[in-house]
Amino acid sequence: MKNFHEIENQKKKIGYGVKIWLTFEGKSVLGAGWAKLLEIIDKEEIGSLTQAAKECNYSYKYAWNILKRIEERTNIPPAITSKGGKGGGGWVKLSDWGLLLLHKYKTLAQEIETLKKRLSI
Repeated sequence: MKNFHEIENQKKKIGYGVKIWLTFEGKSVLGAGWAKLLEIIDKEEIGSLTQAAKECNYSYKYAWNILKRIEERTNIPPAITSKGGKGGGGWVKLSDWGLLLLHKYKTLAQEIETLKKRLSI
């Protein structure tokens, strides 16, 4: 019987993790980190890729490469950008495609959370 009680106590420690991402024609295009960048870009008060990158703890170059990779994999840019002049002043906002990808990712993530709650081991 001792074994039964040990198992019962250990059951509370069991959990699980799920990683999700969107694919496009078999290629990964949006996971948690990249979705976070798009979500921050979508905040109206941001408007700057530099600022969005900082909020994600990414370099500007890495954030720019994320946008470029999504575009390369889908042939549609997820964001619209404008370069600033010498003193900066550029801006970024999500394109309709970027908004759609972000919406689909968030919907999937919410469904997974609902499933995790329902299954609560």
